[in-house]
Amino acid sequence: MDVKDGAETPFGIPVVSPPEKVEHHAYYTTDLEVILRAEMTGGRYFMTRQRAIRPEDAPPFHLHTQEDEIWIINGGRFRFWIGGESLATATTHDVGPGAVVYGPRNVAHTFQSLDDVGDVTLLWSPGQSQSYFLEVGAAEAREDFEHLDRLAAIGVHVLDRAPVNGA
Repeated sequence: MDVKDGAETPFGIPVVSPPEKVEHHAYYTTDLEVILRAEMTGGRYFMTRQRAIRPEDAPPFHLHTQEDEIWIINGGRFRFWIGGESLATATTHDVGPGAVVYGPRNVAHTFQSLDDVGDVTLLWSPGQSQSYFLEVGAAEAREDFEHLDRLAAIGVHVLDRAPVNGA
């Protein structure tokens, strides 16, 4: 298929996303860098990067019913809780720079930075949760439990609290 730069295909448009041109959105206490919008990929992907993630920025233990999620660890150390019905029954994995973690839909998970330098790229497929991440806005702390209806609307179900101090 011969595609001109910027021309739309059935699978989105070709995109080059240099770091200096990414969009920045406030997301709770962090800066969310939007690398790929769902509109660019025909809805197939939504990709972001968050830097300087602190331990207290961890999301609650949850699952996605409609999306798979991939984390690429760029810097810092992270603990992931995967599977089970709660933090207590999940399996934990500690990872550092270069690690890739895949979370398929319907498998509960969360993650926490183990230091103040967490740097992670996240990819959702398909990219339907984009609206949630772009609309949350800034807050002094994570407030996921105040957004349960919005999370349910994109197929995300919160099962347990966020981890605290690695547990």
